[in-house]
Amino acid sequence: MDKYAAVILAAGKGTRMNEGLASPIPKIMFELNGKLIIDWSVKLIRDAGIDKVVLIVGYKKEMIEEHFGDKVEYAEQTQQLGTGHAVMMVENILKDKVENIIIFYGDNCLYKSESVKRLIDLYEKEKPTIAILTVKFDDPVFWAFGRILRDEKGEVIGIREQKDCSEDELEIKESNPGFYIVDAAWLWENLKKINNQNAQGEYYLTDIIELAKAQNKRIIATPVSEEAEALGINNPDQLKEAEKVLQSRG
Repeated sequence: MDKYAAVILAAGKGTRMNEGLASPIPKIMFELNGKLIIDWSVKLIRDAGIDKVVLIVGYKKEMIEEHFGDKVEYAEQTQQLGTGHAVMMVENILKDKVENIIIFYGDNCLYKSESVKRLIDLYEKEKPTIAILTVKFDDPVFWAFGRILRDEKGEVIGIREQKDCSEDELEIKESNPGFYIVDAAWLWENLKKINNQNAQGEYYLTDIIELAKAQNKRIIATPVSEEAEALGINNPDQLKEAEKVLQSRG
């Protein structure tokens, strides 16, 4: 059994990359600083020492499959029902084959491999059920990420998507960029328990945090080294910002 596998969410249509219309190519196939966005994501996780990679594909999946061939594995999400639903698509590929699952978005490719390695090291040392990266934004409403909820002891107890936040929760600066390490056996047992009772009507992967907390499972979090690591690519302006970030790193 492998110790880790990475699951990269790559099924999006990229409508915001093409003025609200379905893009002629998947969002993660846009070029970024001489490589495709998804190439950066796969490189990131392999540089962190993870060899087994599964891409969750959907829109124009044949383009992605042709690009990578057999260098990665694939799972198809035929309906866009949310991030939790997307991860459900890999259960038949990874169940009983890996001990721990790393999950992140294919269009969030600016993490540093050192940050990923740091989270893996912390996960192995502390042995929680879930470990996540976090980011603190000066203007969290602008970036519109889910907020990290903590109790009076400072323990992570949940993640609230911005559209579901109360007025007080909107003021929380610590946000969720969407990078997780999860105990695989626990994940497959609990992923089916999440529901779509939220503003989006989707199955949120973030709901696994509250599920774990309700079972008194341990959840740990560590921040990225800089705000830029957490930035996703959803439109042409953000693509340009991502290019600046990569160029600044040399």
